[in-house]
Amino acid sequence: MHRRQALVLGLLTGLLVGCANDKPARSLSWFERWLPFRGAAAADVIQVEVSLVERPPGDSFINEELWTLADEQIIPLERKAALEENGFHIGQLGGNTPAGLLTLLTSDRSNVNPRRLFVHAGQPSRVVLGPTAPSFSCKVEQDGEPVNVSVEKAQCAFNMVASLTADGRTRLQFTPQIRHGEKMLAPRAAADGSGFVLQEEWPTQSYSWLVWDVTLAANQYVVVGARPDRPETLGYQCFVRREESLPVQRLLVIRTWRTTAASPSEILTDSTDEESLASRIPPLALQAAWTKARGSAP
Repeated sequence: MHRRQALVLGLLTGLLVGCANDKPARSLSWFERWLPFRGAAAADVIQVEVSLVERPPGDSFINEELWTLADEQIIPLERKAALEENGFHIGQLGGNTPAGLLTLLTSDRSNVNPRRLFVHAGQPSRVVLGPTAPSFSCKVEQDGEPVNVSVEKAQCAFNMVASLTADGRTRLQFTPQIRHGEKMLAPRAAADGSGFVLQEEWPTQSYSWLVWDVTLAANQYVVVGARPDRPETLGYQCFVRREESLPVQRLLVIRTWRTTAASPSEILTDSTDEESLASRIPPLALQAAWTKARGSAP
């Protein structure tokens, strides 16, 4: 009797070991879970790291010093002039991250909520520039003509579309937008082509004549802020918020990676708000470890 029980137990053990050998299970360490994803799923997925740095209005670094280090000639002259008229300050940084910017990016006080977005190439996503304002007013210049804008419950954002270049870089296209008011039902074409369906959407003003794009290589940043000498403009009002409980001036800092991806549920689609799925960026010290790890990665 005892021998029979031992035999059955041995057979069950062998079956379990055999199954384990056929499909070996492997748990991921905490470090491995942060490592960039590699594989077929990453082919058209771009990782976008977004920081919205916060400083007191008039801060000398984000208004002056930073721009002596940035390349502001990345925008064609005609479009650059239109963006400047509307209060946007745009530049590109490469090589070693300036010490002043690195200090702001690694501070929990100035970089309150860094986000990591995963987006499909060619699909739009929304990069929010601050909390909803109870009221919002500015002037928008179009072909030299000022237009007054005044809306309630407004949130400034960029509609961002990322794409891949043949030489291994990432192109980002930005369109300034203001989402405002309450959700409304709007007719939209059904996905199956059967007709139209009603969808809830926020009223949104989009400024297509202020579209701009930048192409980033590895370890390059695009920085976007306000021109302090144009306080009534769209760009200034998007980034400088004196009416908040603590007056603040913000600076948008973005860089991209091409070799990472996420699970399908984490990837933004054209109908997904970046606020709802953005995840916190791991510490820069860990990111530095990635660089070393990549050198030995298969």
